[in-house]
Amino acid sequence: MIRPIRKFDIFMRFIYTKTFIRLFTVFVLVSLVAILDMTGSLGFLKDGFFRVFSAATQSVGQVTTGVKNTFSTLASIRKLVHENAEGLQKIQALTFENARLRSSQNENISLRRALTLKQQSQLSLMAVEVLTLDPTGFSQTVTLDKGQDSGVAVGMPVVVAPGILVAKITKVYPTSSEATLVTDPDVAVNAEVVDSGAKGLIRGEHGLTLALDLLTQNDLIKTGDQVITSGLSGDFPRGLLIGSIAAVRSQNTDLFQKAYVSSAADLRNLRFVYVVK
Repeated sequence: MIRPIRKFDIFMRFIYTKTFIRLFTVFVLVSLVAILDMTGSLGFLKDGFFRVFSAATQSVGQVTTGVKNTFSTLASIRKLVHENAEGLQKIQALTFENARLRSSQNENISLRRALTLKQQSQLSLMAVEVLTLDPTGFSQTVTLDKGQDSGVAVGMPVVVAPGILVAKITKVYPTSSEATLVTDPDVAVNAEVVDSGAKGLIRGEHGLTLALDLLTQNDLIKTGDQVITSGLSGDFPRGLLIGSIAAVRSQNTDLFQKAYVSSAADLRNLRFVYVVK
């Protein structure tokens, strides 16, 4: 005969299970904590817990604030970089525009000076434009935009305002021509010192400077004296400005004294010039 399972037996089996032991342990602990809290025995532990929790909360807040500030700083830097890039582009655009305007202004000034020279000069002048120019000074020739068809001939002087000698026509083509600068050794110019009337011969020294030679020891010359074309030999009309004396070299043993002349024109930036016909 099978004995029926009673509720008490089921309960006795249950209390020996792991689940019951865990629940009973939790119940005992909760009860113990409640009793200790009611008696005030947990005050020290609660105070320590809240202190630790508060410190941890503050630390987390500081870290969060630091991270937030870092990202905010990075965003600000990125914004500044973007603004600086935009500012640089604007500066570059303004620089380009300023350079273009200055170039136009310089061109207008050159044209006005050339027009004034043509109106005031008694010489027969032909306005020409420089097509090619070596700014390094290695080449002593320039190409002009007018040639034989316009009446340009070999030997004609080339000047800039206000009547400054810069070159001499050496080759002529139908619609263009070549002029050799006065700084070339092949160009010889009969010159005169304005203050003393001393006369000599100017030759270029390979683009470096102008040398005034064949001055007698009796000629009184000094730095700063202006030098013009003398008109002798008929190659150049009298009175064209060449430059001013920069230095004088004289020794008692030499038959002649020698002077160095600085050109009155910027020979590396010629743009609009005149051919003296």
